[in-house]
Amino acid sequence: MESILNQLFWIWSLISVLPDWLRIFLALFLLLQLARLILLYIVPPFLNLLCRLLKKMLHLISYPIMALLCTMQRSRRDTGKSGIPVWIDIIEGMFALFERFFNKMIQLFMKRKRNKTGIKRWTFYSATGLVILLTAAIINNPHEWYTQTWKKAEAWLNQEHVHIQASGASPDQKELILNKNYEEGGNIRETPALTAPRLYTIANGEIMHFLNEEQVDSKGIKWLKVQTANGIEGWISALIVREK
Repeated sequence: MESILNQLFWIWSLISVLPDWLRIFLALFLLLQLARLILLYIVPPFLNLLCRLLKKMLHLISYPIMALLCTMQRSRRDTGKSGIPVWIDIIEGMFALFERFFNKMIQLFMKRKRNKTGIKRWTFYSATGLVILLTAAIINNPHEWYTQTWKKAEAWLNQEHVHIQASGASPDQKELILNKNYEEGGNIRETPALTAPRLYTIANGEIMHFLNEEQVDSKGIKWLKVQTANGIEGWISALIVREK
């Protein structure tokens, strides 16, 4: 996990020297180009296959219905009724309309293959223009997403890197280890409480650096904020540790 975060930081640090508008432009450009590739290479084949399947289903459904209508119409002619009811025309028209629609969609997908180069060029220019407009809108009118999401992600990457890299202790920090009667290890928790999630299990003899923060929970247990040698920060009960 730490190596992934470190890689994210170094990738981010390469573009952190760029101005905000350029970073936003690059992020939106990559996002919209990915969406463009999905729309060009994944959605059309899926829709083409779907239209062909629906056309087959339409044939399977319409065949017995049209056979039944022919039988009914033949019976009507035998009784001397030569006219065709309106509801039969409506049913036949609906089937014909659906079939024309599916045929038209299939033809469009075939035409798309012939105009593939032009479509790729047109969508690329359209996506790039949209990125420029969105970048200008965000920079000129920074709204809640920009201030809370973009800036928060930027601060998180930078702070997380500092958190991971700060594995060394300053000279005035106390070094703590587990008491001798805790040979199975002790838990470092996210917050100073026994019910808090466990972040790490410290082994007997492993060194922790005291970060000069203490808290007492509702049960009267004193907690110390510590940092392990691999950079994990959390809270450990003062009852189970001692100064090295």
